[in-house]
Amino acid sequence: MGSAVRDLRARAASLAGGTFTLALFGAFSAGKSSFANALLGEAVLPVSPHPTTAAINRIMAPSDGAEHGTARVRMKTPDAFQEDLAYSFRLLGLGEPGADWQKRVKALSPQDVHPAGRPHYSFLQAAAAGWEDTAAQLGQDVLVDLNGYRNFVANEKKSCFVDSIDLYYSCDVTEQGIVLVDTPGADSVNARHTGVTFNYMKNADALIFVTYYNHAFSQGDRQFLNQLGRVKDSSAMDQMFFVVNASDLSSSEEELEQVLDHVSTQLRSNGIRAPRLFPVSSMLAMEGKTGNDANLLEQSGFIQFEEEFNRFAGSELADLAVGGASEEIARVIKRLKTRAEDATQGEEVLQRRRNELGSIQEQSLQRVHLLAERSMKAELAQETAELLFHVRQRLGYRFGLFMAEAFHPSVLREDRGNLKAAFAACGRELLRMIAIELEQELLATTLRLEQAGQTWLHKQVTECVDELKRLSGGMDLTLPLNERWSTPALEEVRLEEPSGWKAYLSYFRNPKQFFEGDGRQRLQEALDPVIKQMVIDVLPAAENKLVQFYDNQLVQSLQHQSRQLEERLEEAVSALHETLTSGIPAEEWESLSVQLGQIERE
Repeated sequence: MGSAVRDLRARAASLAGGTFTLALFGAFSAGKSSFANALLGEAVLPVSPHPTTAAINRIMAPSDGAEHGTARVRMKTPDAFQEDLAYSFRLLGLGEPGADWQKRVKALSPQDVHPAGRPHYSFLQAAAAGWEDTAAQLGQDVLVDLNGYRNFVANEKKSCFVDSIDLYYSCDVTEQGIVLVDTPGADSVNARHTGVTFNYMKNADALIFVTYYNHAFSQGDRQFLNQLGRVKDSSAMDQMFFVVNASDLSSSEEELEQVLDHVSTQLRSNGIRAPRLFPVSSMLAMEGKTGNDANLLEQSGFIQFEEEFNRFAGSELADLAVGGASEEIARVIKRLKTRAEDATQGEEVLQRRRNELGSIQEQSLQRVHLLAERSMKAELAQETAELLFHVRQRLGYRFGLFMAEAFHPSVLREDRGNLKAAFAACGRELLRMIAIELEQELLATTLRLEQAGQTWLHKQVTECVDELKRLSGGMDLTLPLNERWSTPALEEVRLEEPSGWKAYLSYFRNPKQFFEGDGRQRLQEALDPVIKQMVIDVLPAAENKLVQFYDNQLVQSLQHQSRQLEERLEEAVSALHETLTSGIPAEEWESLSVQLGQIERE
């Protein structure tokens, strides 16, 4: 019973001392910080941090000697900062940053920037202004108190150099083991690191998306929500909550219902089916909690949200963990009953079973070794090729939408000044949106490949266990298949500018001709094959990496499962030999199974 005991002890330890990751996502100016403070019950986060340079913030109970109210600020490495700098320079059409990058940034005018590039303009301005004071800290961990933490979060000249922050703060929420993760919004410069956000989407125990009352989702929000929808569809459990903040702005119940219906429709149109939606006022909730005012707290809508969230965290997730333990206990009970049945056999039957044990073990080991040699590489290659074909198809279908977002009348106006520069900025924005969409699609492909791989693995292991059961005459070697796979680190997608957009200027004579005439449509037709070829060119490297990663993952998983089966087989054979030779009466085995049954029912 050694493997069962180890599994149950691990589950008990996880329940007793584990942490619960709650990831907070939000649109621009959605009041994420206010909501986080209302959840924590204290004004911990600065309410108005600059959104464009926000980094990952984790708020947790003090541990490993850290003191309450202190924070560990992880600064970007010099290489990571240079990559961010180069990305923003390319996006704004500035080429590569050289030694004089600060001087060039200070000379940059916001009128020269596409609206979607404003976060990058703000990032560069903040980086240039803060470089002298902060550059020496790159690559370091900086320990600060609460005031220092708030300064790093709210002061853009510091926050633009930050990779992530761990704040150690003791309050009711964190002392329950909850780690609150505040993630950068879709409009943040750091949102380009799609893999980091994706891993929180995929692996967090619960997710909360905060939007503001009557907020219109930006293009970045819509791309983000589409990805959230893909993760939701692939998850066995719905762990997502959607919050409409500042519900106290509604003038009536009818208006509030209209806003909720609008947000719900927007969420569904962006891939979120059947969202769990809650209207709250973080301001009233905070006033109610700090002033111990039950009436304000009731008005805030926070009670309803917290009740539903606590039911999920304390019931659904716990039931899932306890359910796995119950299944393991049930398997142990079954083994004990089998022992009891074996102990009732006559000496002649017992002797025959003893003689068969060696042969059973040898045949079973051969079957386990066969499991470790199985391969899915051919199926993986075919599945990956098919999935990426559909990725190209979906990008093609959405190309018109990206064109309309990038080449927008609000950007290409007669009063904009240099329309040629504005046209090129629109082209760069188009490539940025397509690159981000492609990265999101590739990450979504990892979910589908993981599902396919796990399904194949489960089938191989189940077939092996069933055959071992047949070979051994009923020996139960069922394994809990609860491996959590990591996500491959994919390269950032870079789509190079086609001849600096100069070759396409003939499609744009003036805004009226472009938008009211056929200029934009003709440009779209000309760009369509060019963009498609760009996408085709970058996919082979991603395809090879995906196939190699999941093939390696399956090889490791099969070897792990094989080792576990060998261990359980050795345990089972040893146990059966003990049963057949020890003379322990059936009543003892039966008594143990009854005791375990009582534990399981409790």
